[in-house]
Amino acid sequence: MAKSGCIYGGTSTFKTTAVSHLAHYIAEKTGKATLLFSADGGGWAPCDEEVRAGMIRPYRCDTATIPLPILRKFSQGYWPENPEESDISRLNFVRVNWDEVGAIAVEGFTSIGTMLMRLCADRALDTGQEATSKFTQPIVVDGVVQHVMFAGNSKAHFNFCQNQLYGMTMNLTSLPVEYVLFTGLEKKTEEDGSSIMGVAVPGKAITNQIPTWVGDLIHAQDFAVPKTVKVPPPGKTLAQSKPEDLIDQVVMDTVCRYYFKKHPDPVTQLMFPAKPRVSHGAVRELERRMPGGYFEPTPDEGFDKYLKVIDELTAGRADSLKGWREKMDARLGRTKPVAVAVK
Repeated sequence: MAKSGCIYGGTSTFKTTAVSHLAHYIAEKTGKATLLFSADGGGWAPCDEEVRAGMIRPYRCDTATIPLPILRKFSQGYWPENPEESDISRLNFVRVNWDEVGAIAVEGFTSIGTMLMRLCADRALDTGQEATSKFTQPIVVDGVVQHVMFAGNSKAHFNFCQNQLYGMTMNLTSLPVEYVLFTGLEKKTEEDGSSIMGVAVPGKAITNQIPTWVGDLIHAQDFAVPKTVKVPPPGKTLAQSKPEDLIDQVVMDTVCRYYFKKHPDPVTQLMFPAKPRVSHGAVRELERRMPGGYFEPTPDEGFDKYLKVIDELTAGRADSLKGWREKMDARLGRTKPVAVAVK
């Protein structure tokens, strides 16, 4: 089973940049490429360099296509042979060559969940309960009046989409890769009268369950930090201004922290879930190396650095336990059975 993780947070918290960091980590460790399955509308601009180099192989799942069979085959280890093809009828899915692929990145839980909910409503799918509040609206297309149907989501649609997300996750993490990374937005939901923070997905029933689906759960928390810069006076460009004419202006920079430990929201004080997938004996050492239970990603490194630390700690704990059986046998006076030749 592959190692897995989920990075969730607001927009502009460098989640796509984390995919590029993962790709570098996988390339260095295995010499293989990373598949990027994107359902987000923003694209993968932060990964353009890695895409051009072949380190990342992307595919954009357009909401105008039929996402259900695509998600199913993708999660079973298939990848489009012609990922640039926009015509779904010409898209050919073939088995992934695992000798060339070492990781999978999925962007993301939130977008895929929203895509599935939209599909259920637009197609008025009956997933145990029909779509609700169906109605049509007329529109003239090519001189002919057409009636376009609209509908709302039923409760069964929520259950259906949540099951699809769970099945996709379990399938992907069973594939023969080093790591599977999911991303998602954050949200607050109400459960039994209490407010819960977690990954944004359709409904609220699986908000508490998603952390159990993956190994590492990392919350991306952004902070606005004021910064003073020199700018031209109003009505002038930089080229028209002398150095002594420049004036101070305060701008807001975004600093992001990736928490692998539960922490409170700076405003509401509600707790964001987070956890590392590391042996119990290495938890304290991880927090010693990354005080506060977080690390700050930069354009050059971040999630890859975290994974390397996890690897080091895991290997160190394994080395410290070598020979424990021999020590216990010696303490208890047990000896290894003598091999007897069978004639």
